[in-house]
Amino acid sequence: MQTDRRHFLSGGAGLFLCTIAGRQIAADGPEPDWQELAGQIPTPPNVRSAELRQLPGAPVPAPAAGGTRREYWITAEAVKWNIVPTKRDAMMDKKVTEKTKFTAWCYREYTANFGAPKGPAQMPGPLLEAETGDTLVVNFRNTLTVPVTMHPHGVFYSQQMDGAYKGKFTDPGGFVKPGKTFQYSWDCKAGTEGVWPYHDHGPLDPAPLYKGLFGAINVRKKGAPRPDVEHYIFFNSLLPAATGLRKPFHCINGRSFAGNTPTLTAKVGQKVAQHVIGMNNDFHTYHLHGHRWTAPDGRVVDNATVGPADSYSLQFTEDNAGRWFYHCHVFSHLHEGMNGFYVVEP
Repeated sequence: MQTDRRHFLSGGAGLFLCTIAGRQIAADGPEPDWQELAGQIPTPPNVRSAELRQLPGAPVPAPAAGGTRREYWITAEAVKWNIVPTKRDAMMDKKVTEKTKFTAWCYREYTANFGAPKGPAQMPGPLLEAETGDTLVVNFRNTLTVPVTMHPHGVFYSQQMDGAYKGKFTDPGGFVKPGKTFQYSWDCKAGTEGVWPYHDHGPLDPAPLYKGLFGAINVRKKGAPRPDVEHYIFFNSLLPAATGLRKPFHCINGRSFAGNTPTLTAKVGQKVAQHVIGMNNDFHTYHLHGHRWTAPDGRVVDNATVGPADSYSLQFTEDNAGRWFYHCHVFSHLHEGMNGFYVVEP
């Protein structure tokens, strides 16, 4: 049987993904009935007790002196998602013939008290912003048919605010049932500055993450100047077990191939910050054509490697007009869709 280059490069995707309710899930599918699997997971004792007693959540700590309470209303929602909406790979100027639509699970931001959506449910989820000394308060509502959560990296929080499933030791924030709302509070103390991921860490972990439940937190040093342009770049995979599609897709922000992935923009003279986050099992090497930056160790580089749930931030002053590629330099990832355009105007 003849194997074309694209399917040869994707051959490593047929790996074990996870075990849920005693069932082993293979990354290359088929997609299981997630609601049925979730129904086999017992409600943890602390969650059941909180429901019966209608206990309020843990008190929200006051922000540090000079800090602010920054409050968000976020839902987890099912959304029809097209991984390659143009049906073309603009890097190779080729048509993408595979099926690319599936039901994703994404975070979505609302106005106060879930009044109205502020934008679509999408990958990545809403950007959560704070400064050192602030308290992030996230009111999270689950509209899916399975329990999911929000788990942050980088910030401080109590055990009750972890947003992680821990079997019989799980707190209510680690098992937010369908139709339920939970209020998380996370403390952005000094030392938390940086860009961090947040993602589901509930009882179906990591399947909901592979269906799209991830986003970014940006904690800035109080009073620090902002760049003129800021880009958030998630390297993620959409696997058959999570999509029901025939093949895996290597993505940037949930899309595959230039012309579908975000087209980043800037102008010569602007201060540009880019934040790269790995959001699957792989290691990725971020490369930006025609540009370089100073690494934390003082070296001038044009490649940076991130691992699973790693984040890497780079800054430079734009000085090179043109249409450039940005991509993962793991070659199989690059040619399976982890590439995009960066357009710089004079």
